[in-house]
Amino acid sequence: MRNLPAVLIAAHAAVIAFACHEITAPKRTAPSAVAPATSATPLDTMSLAELEVLAQLEDSLIGAIQDDAGDVAALAELAHLYMLHGAYDEAVGPLARALEIAPERDDLRSELRLAFRLGKLDEQQVDLAEKVRQFLDLVSMTGHGC
Repeated sequence: MRNLPAVLIAAHAAVIAFACHEITAPKRTAPSAVAPATSATPLDTMSLAELEVLAQLEDSLIGAIQDDAGDVAALAELAHLYMLHGAYDEAVGPLARALEIAPERDDLRSELRLAFRLGKLDEQQVDLAEKVRQFLDLVSMTGHGC
């Protein structure tokens, strides 16, 4: 019985240490945890603070893609972020890459068609393979002073 309080104190200390670690440890934001934007806002009408938040979201998603190049959810979320703010051309690369990984995803195919239509890319010759290469180059350079 004399060891019971020591065990309880040790368990309590472990729980507190775990809680402190969970609160203070830096973590990447998972794409699904990113707060969805509520309205489309053109980039040229956003404040500097809003642009900084947008850049942080983009960096977080690109970081998730760097960690796992097959993360279709992060690719789709990044494309949504671009499309939401009128950067339809930028959305093509992540969507095309996501479709390379998950060709059965009709929702991604529909979004790619929407990006083409809204960005008036359907009126141009667009090489999807080149868009994917450009996007992957961008992802590989991010965080390296580029």
